Amino acid sequence: MGMPVTQQQAPKPDSRQIAFRVIHATDTDFLFRVYASTREWEFRLTLWSEAEKQAFLRRQFDLQDRHYQVTFPDAIRRIITQGAVDIGRLYVQRQDACLRIIDFSLLPEARGRGIGTDILRSLMNEAHGGKVPVRLNVERASPALRLYLRHGFTPTGQTGHHVALEWRPATGPREI
Repeated sequence: MGMPVTQQQAPKPDSRQIAFRVIHATDTDFLFRVYASTREWEFRLTLWSEAEKQAFLRRQFDLQDRHYQVTFPDAIRRIITQGAVDIGRLYVQRQDACLRIIDFSLLPEARGRGIGTDILRSLMNEAHGGKVPVRLNVERASPALRLYLRHGFTPTGQTGHHVALEWRPATGPREI
């Protein structure tokens, strides 16, 4: 008798590995859930019913999605995954003059674990290699503002409730 033949198993995906996947038409509900999770802090003091909140958020999500498609038609739009689980969304537009983060959002259960920092640093490294700044807008009251300020982004302007932020790659040795 010969040795038993065993099939080699494909390696299991690392459940901690962060990746990006293309967005499909079936992802609309997930993208809405990510969007709605970024607005939860705004509703803490409202007296709206859950149905009113959901209707408002759905209208805002649809308007934002149309705005992004019209304003940034060449943007790269991806779902952020960890292992086989969808955890967020990242929309970026690579331009000659800058790398623009249009939207970068993680679900609450993925926040505070260093994932956002790792992705942001990766984008900053990409911009540094191209010697271009990273630019984005964030709501003044958004908790995400702290992440960007902590990583060296500086305010460059303000429009309504949003602050324009920019990070510039170092151009040479820093003076002490």
